[in-house]
Amino acid sequence: MSTFVTRRAALGIAATAALSSLTACASDIRPLSNQSTPDAQRSYKGELKFNSYESRGTYVPATSSKKAENPPKPIPPADMKAKTTEGMYAAIGFWLASFNYLMISGDIEPFKVVDTNRNDIYKAEPFVEFYENNNGWVYGTDTPFSAELTEDTPQKVDEQQYRWLSVGRYSKEAKIHYTDGREITMTSLSSGPGDYEFFFILEYQDGAWAVRNEPAKLSTSSPTSSASSSGASV
Repeated sequence: MSTFVTRRAALGIAATAALSSLTACASDIRPLSNQSTPDAQRSYKGELKFNSYESRGTYVPATSSKKAENPPKPIPPADMKAKTTEGMYAAIGFWLASFNYLMISGDIEPFKVVDTNRNDIYKAEPFVEFYENNNGWVYGTDTPFSAELTEDTPQKVDEQQYRWLSVGRYSKEAKIHYTDGREITMTSLSSGPGDYEFFFILEYQDGAWAVRNEPAKLSTSSPTSSASSSGASV
């Protein structure tokens, strides 16, 4: 969380307070590997995509003059309940889609489904307040934040927890428009320039994967198997 946007100013709530640190477009689809391939042999490395959305009417993207109308709402894919590598991939894809949806809509409900331990939710709530208080909106792209997995499969920490090394970035196209007329770019408020490395931390709880993120340099988890072999023992 702390590796991402770090100024609450980005949401117009306070010019110097801490912001959220937490994204996929309904039209973006990254096919999984051939379903006939054993789960342990698939490579999930690459940009995260997601394609499980609920239509809420005609989608009209946000502009500098008005907020988005009827953005597609991500819905939990059935795969995220599976205690497999594919299940983990589905869960982090949903996390990412829910975060992007939150930034362009102010709706945090989908995010609560995957962040069941509320590790990231409390830091994302400024987005909710930003929209509820009519302070402005995010525009310029459907995916303000993107991430790619830098390992073929996740690393096993213990029987219930895995971590997946990733790289994240805010879109240069993402802008924050304030109702008072000010505008700033999302990248100008990030904690550092360019890409940053972090882990998706996954824990299997109550029949589904819960997801949070953790800066790679601050990770306290200690994997018990290598990334190349962990997929088989999910």
